[in-house]
Amino acid sequence: MNALSCLSWVLLFYIFCALAEKVPAPGNVRGISLNMGLVLEWDPPQNTTNTLFNYTAEIKGWNMYEPVCLSSSSLSCDFTDKVSSFGTYQLRVRAELHGETSDWVQTETLSLDLITEISAPHVELKSRKGQTEVDITDPPMKKKNLRDVFGNISYLIRYWKYGETKKEELIREQNRVVLPRLEPLVNYCVEVEILYSKNKSQTSNITCLTNTPSNEVEPWLIAVVLLVSFLLVLVAVVLIFLAVWFGYRGCRIIFPDADLPEDLKKFLSQRSQSSILSAMQENTPVKEDFCELRILHKEPISSLDNQQIEGPIRIQTHKNECCIGANVKQSNVVHLMNM
Repeated sequence: MNALSCLSWVLLFYIFCALAEKVPAPGNVRGISLNMGLVLEWDPPQNTTNTLFNYTAEIKGWNMYEPVCLSSSSLSCDFTDKVSSFGTYQLRVRAELHGETSDWVQTETLSLDLITEISAPHVELKSRKGQTEVDITDPPMKKKNLRDVFGNISYLIRYWKYGETKKEELIREQNRVVLPRLEPLVNYCVEVEILYSKNKSQTSNITCLTNTPSNEVEPWLIAVVLLVSFLLVLVAVVLIFLAVWFGYRGCRIIFPDADLPEDLKKFLSQRSQSSILSAMQENTPVKEDFCELRILHKEPISSLDNQQIEGPIRIQTHKNECCIGANVKQSNVVHLMNM
């Protein structure tokens, strides 16, 4: 009886020592997915600060586990190359020390598209003519494209004046958005989140920019400019009309357009029989008809002298040509008797 009791105590002590020497399992095992990647992380076994362990991690897809990280000293294992965007997986890890291994610690079933987290988008601000545009770039995915995985995504845009706490929000599907109702020459800050499958991405860094001055013209100024332009055009048209009119009148004065009577036109159109007009038209000297007149005068004498005159006083007229067209020569001698 005493021997059996001693043997039982020895067996129990041996089992306790064997259990005490077993390698402890890693703790805080967790699956992390960022931008469609998949990483398994864990912590070292408790109360083993000065002990260096190795770890083996495996993945299970459809039916069996497949090792990915073998006897690695790292506290994480990347399974991104072994997964697809819409797959379902289970991960497990164990610790190893001096050829001994711990128990497996496994995760729950993981669906990559449901657990993945999207990092913050890249945001760039541009301002022109009083308008600020937000240019959003999606983070790169490790599997496919963000829109290929989640379909339609949208962006939550928050903006506010620098130094103030009140924020305005916009939700847009476009990755380029013009912020409305901004004041010119005011500094605005912007942050953006991506909305996908009822989840939100990480928030982008706060980006600030001073809005440029607006080039919009007030309506009353537009009306004034249009009115002044209309008046200038009207004055220019009137001046051009007056210049053309007075120029035409001046040309009529300098170069008159005389309208001769029909009778005068008919008379000038007929060839004249006048020798003078013909000579003027032919530009030749005119042959003129003329008559010569010779007068002989004798001084008065006394009665004695009168008695001694043998003949009378003569006045001779000689006409070489007849003046109106007749070319007749005549000689007339007029004898005047002394009274």
